[in-house]
Amino acid sequence: MAETEVMSLREVVDSLDTAVDWAVLGEAADVRVADVSMIDADDIAARADTTTDLVILVGVDADGVREWLATRSGDGPRAILTKAFVGPAQAEPVVDESGVAVVGVHARARWDRIVGIVQADLHRGRESVAQDGGPDAPVDVDLVGLVALVARGTGGLVSIEDATSARVLAYSPSNGEADDLRVQTILGREGPPTYLALLRKWGVFDAIRRGGEVVDVPADDDHAMRRRLVIGVHSGTGRHLGSIWVQEGATGLAADSADVLTGAASVASRILTRAIQAPSAEAQLLQRLFGEHGGVDASSAGAYLGWAVDERAAVIGVASEGGAAARSAIGAVGGALRLHASAYAASALTTVIDDRAYIVLPAADVAPVTRWVGTLVARFDGDPALDGARLHATVVFPVDGLAEVSRARSEVDRVFAATGSGRVDRVTTLAKARTAVLMGEILDAVAGRADLVDPRVTAMVEYDTDRAAHLEESVRAYLDAHGNVRDAANRIGVHPNTLRYRIDRARQVSGLNLDDPAERLLTSLQLAMLDRRRSTAG
Repeated sequence: MAETEVMSLREVVDSLDTAVDWAVLGEAADVRVADVSMIDADDIAARADTTTDLVILVGVDADGVREWLATRSGDGPRAILTKAFVGPAQAEPVVDESGVAVVGVHARARWDRIVGIVQADLHRGRESVAQDGGPDAPVDVDLVGLVALVARGTGGLVSIEDATSARVLAYSPSNGEADDLRVQTILGREGPPTYLALLRKWGVFDAIRRGGEVVDVPADDDHAMRRRLVIGVHSGTGRHLGSIWVQEGATGLAADSADVLTGAASVASRILTRAIQAPSAEAQLLQRLFGEHGGVDASSAGAYLGWAVDERAAVIGVASEGGAAARSAIGAVGGALRLHASAYAASALTTVIDDRAYIVLPAADVAPVTRWVGTLVARFDGDPALDGARLHATVVFPVDGLAEVSRARSEVDRVFAATGSGRVDRVTTLAKARTAVLMGEILDAVAGRADLVDPRVTAMVEYDTDRAAHLEESVRAYLDAHGNVRDAANRIGVHPNTLRYRIDRARQVSGLNLDDPAERLLTSLQLAMLDRRRSTAG
């Protein structure tokens, strides 16, 4: 496979456009960037390590940046993105001393937008070299390529937004010609409210939602807004997918710009529809690594993802408590889970399958991984996307290489199935849950077999149902207390003599000898099977 480091640091900075205030790159301007991770002040305090080429430092002040760089041992990073420094003059001594390039991010830029852009750039680079013919092989145009084509065809500054107009999917370089609306949009902020109100008044957003027409939005000197053309993007079934905007730059737009936009909307429709219907190559590969779509060869996956095939790892499953609506919210926090996992271990791999997120990360010991997972799930307490539900997780360790990831994912699912979402522990491991897993699967195997139902237990339960004699409750308490009458009586709030009477009555009705260890074990299994049948019937 071709080398995956296809983006230079300078190209990454250029892709961020107006979200970057300044950059002191030094000798690192042309270094290749293969991966990115994000760490915050808490990660630094916990001495989280990373060896990625590019690190995004969130919530870390200038002194914290200097101290962190001073601890680096030369194994990374090559560059950092930060809002900590006032300007390049403050950052230059840091670059000279550490050799690490410093990119100053605009104070109002949203970090999720920054991370998304950089990760998309690096992913696009990996996909391009994965083509059979290498980086120069012809590939279908993507949104970035489409933006470049429209910019050339119209002579303007192009951006493609999603259907909510809240997220920019791709944009062309601004070249110092962007007006405030474009700048704020790229930063992930809302444009000037009074100008947006004008756009609504002029019916621009309504026209975008209808689609099919290019809207010519005149310049507005009062708001320092330049002329724009915009068209809505819709699927073949009429679904609103997004919009394409072209801002006039220093020179006027080309005469046939409306025709260019009409054609671009058709191309964008196909690109966005494909994106909805099918995951990216990397996303699909990750799902195959976890056992979906027929699985994948471990060596091929390792080569593409940059993982040592035989590296010991841990596999983590994350789910949300509650009903189907709460479980579906995992998709809404999947991106954030990926960021935090990458911050903990730069090579971490994360995917969302159905109602669970799965993470695989290198690990030599289960204890630190379990502690980190506990912190991870707690981070999302109160997150609106979870609608009041809480995350819980299962850790499987050791996983001896990528070939074992699919098996480990199955073990994660076994634990979830056995322990359910109402368990006390926020984080458990396969080792801790082994009894629950095996007991649950044994019960599943035998619960449906009528020939394995003990008629003596059935007789006791039927007698109890007819007379409300509390025999079943008393026998359960007696078995749970290992035959200790006083403890069992305390559990259900009755006098010990009352419990003795009920146990004797249960013996008479059923014929069970609860003094016999084998019969006590069998009765416990029969009652557990009864619970399983009741839950299935309910």
